[in-house]
Amino acid sequence: MSQTTVQLALGKQKIIEDIKVLLNDSEELLRLSATLPGEGVDALRTRLRDHVETARNALDDAQANAQSKYRAGIDCTEKYVRDKPWEALGVAAGIGFFLGILISR
Repeated sequence: MSQTTVQLALGKQKIIEDIKVLLNDSEELLRLSATLPGEGVDALRTRLRDHVETARNALDDAQANAQSKYRAGIDCTEKYVRDKPWEALGVAAGIGFFLGILISR
């Protein structure tokens, strides 16, 4: 696995864990809100707010990372096409030919 793939997998796992913690705290808040005095509910709400903010920041970071990787891929592809237009045309024609054969079957 490449380093990028490993980083994406770890980021995905961290986001899933944060969402699970958020859901568990939300369920706990709902369950305890009817029976606890105000102080306990306020502390739980504070924890829940912190988890929501952490999860939101993690999602924002993951989105920014994905956009930068996408942009880098586009830039690399554009550079290749500009530097080697005939090879790019040949690759596109080959892919089109292959897809045409697959579709005709």
